[in-house]
Amino acid sequence: MRTFSRETGEAMLLASDGKCQCSKECTKPVHDLDHIISNSKPNNKLFPLFLQSPFNCCPINRGCHDQKGRKSITLNQAKVYEEYLQRITGGDK
Repeated sequence: MRTFSRETGEAMLLASDGKCQCSKECTKPVHDLDHIISNSKPNNKLFPLFLQSPFNCCPINRGCHDQKGRKSITLNQAKVYEEYLQRITGGDK
């Protein structure tokens, strides 16, 4: 199963200042890069560009991840992101 590229991971870690993004208040260190919309085969078919993009990446602390503290994106929002990525890249990658 595909996952975030090294470039996406590094960019998101830099953007987060190395702090967990599960909530605005959290200042714990980042341990993982979490897919906000699950990295599943069905979702890969629906959102081939969005799923591994920075839009779907949440730098998160392992403890927060285990407690399911996380950001959320609706499927309708994911569809908008996917359509945008399709437009700017010229299609499915």
